[in-house]
Amino acid sequence: MEYRCVHCGFRVKTLLVQYSLGNIRLMKCENCKAVADEYIECELMIVLIDLILHKPKVYKHILYNALNLQITHFQILVDVILGNFMFLCSFLLAMRNLLKTSARCTRSRDLLLAVLISSYFKIFLAAMMVCFLYAS
Repeated sequence: MEYRCVHCGFRVKTLLVQYSLGNIRLMKCENCKAVADEYIECELMIVLIDLILHKPKVYKHILYNALNLQITHFQILVDVILGNFMFLCSFLLAMRNLLKTSARCTRSRDLLLAVLISSYFKIFLAAMMVCFLYAS
């Protein structure tokens, strides 16, 4: 299995060396001389927090080093597009229901519309960031 450095994207043979149970050493990248993937020893909660913060290194960790190699590039791209499509459908359904509401509560309707549009574009940008990082 071939891994990649989360800093520069250079291919590395292994991410860690295990000397004994609980005694590991993280390998350094030959290209940038940094630890190839420091997320190997992190807990899932740390990885999730960094995903929420949109750190590019954690996306590279998940896409290059954590996913199973049986998942192809095409499958990941289809999953991202399908997820984006499902969110867009739910967004349009919410918009239809929002526009059906009465005209007397226009301020709250406008505020809800702004929140929905903002959340859609944030999800869309996150999906595009994943596609961009995975393609490079």
